[in-house]
Amino acid sequence: MVDEQSYLDSTKKKFPPTAIKSVLDRLVKLKVLVIGDTIIDEYVFTNPKGRAIKDPILSLDFLRSEMYAGGALAIANHISQFTPNVSLITLLGDFESKEDFVVQSLNRNVSVKVFTKRNSPTTVKKRYIDYVRNGKLFKVEYINDKPLDEDTETEIANYLKLELPKYDLAVIGDFGHGFIGKKIVDVLEKHSKFLAANVQTNSSNMGFNYITKYNRLDYLVSNDSEIRLAMSDRFGDLPDVMEKLRQRTAFRNILLTIGKEGCRYIKNNHCLSAPALTQTVKDVVGAGDAVFAVTALLSYNDGNEELLAFIANCVGAMAVNIMGNKESITKPGLMNFVESVYNGMA
Repeated sequence: MVDEQSYLDSTKKKFPPTAIKSVLDRLVKLKVLVIGDTIIDEYVFTNPKGRAIKDPILSLDFLRSEMYAGGALAIANHISQFTPNVSLITLLGDFESKEDFVVQSLNRNVSVKVFTKRNSPTTVKKRYIDYVRNGKLFKVEYINDKPLDEDTETEIANYLKLELPKYDLAVIGDFGHGFIGKKIVDVLEKHSKFLAANVQTNSSNMGFNYITKYNRLDYLVSNDSEIRLAMSDRFGDLPDVMEKLRQRTAFRNILLTIGKEGCRYIKNNHCLSAPALTQTVKDVVGAGDAVFAVTALLSYNDGNEELLAFIANCVGAMAVNIMGNKESITKPGLMNFVESVYNGMA
């Protein structure tokens, strides 16, 4: 990985703030359709007291609880900070739907079409937090991640066939919770003008939601673990693993996020690396979604690969210092971060 200071000196010469702002300003014309699972992240802040006297369990004092709009809701909110033309197609449960919270959590310029999953709650992931150390203690999920029934899947697929041609790009937040199955994938691949996806492997879908469920993607954001699992390659050099994925699929552009090591980006058979831009981390939940949301727009505009990787690391550095999906990445906030990084103040 390249030295951070020399990397920043070079990047500042190539992409001064005025040039970056010009690139971001051009995103305003894009029409974007976001498709994906609704996830509500509930953070329960506690003060651990110690081991309970009568049971071998941790005893906690409850302090407060906060709910954040995660999953596809967060992706849509991030994108809506860069273009006003955003629509969202998502899935809620037929009980404990929390539809009022979902609608209120979306930015005003996000229009939403909701489908209902039968015999299911809206997905909630409740994390218990040690307030003093800001560490997660454990998580409880309220979820039905079984596949959609045939009627609902067909209804969504038919709706997508009509809607997808109206948009410049389709942005898929695929969290593997039963929403996006083969029939919907086929429609997305056939009818999207430009298809971008973040296909996640998590504790709920481990081994069952690999990026190889897609045959054609114009832009993919993934992390090193997700690519290694999909390619069954635990120890190979990352560039080799990425190349193996590219050869196996019709994916055009691949952004690989690597945490403290920054990111790698493959475009037009060329792989480049860019270093991380922060040493502080408050919470990694939602950071990948933020990076995906912003860079998907840049990828559609066929922007410079060095600039896309730099912006990806800027967004990632901002997002890991936000608690969950409590705030969206904004264009003014991103520009402020770019200038602070260039001036050595980040």
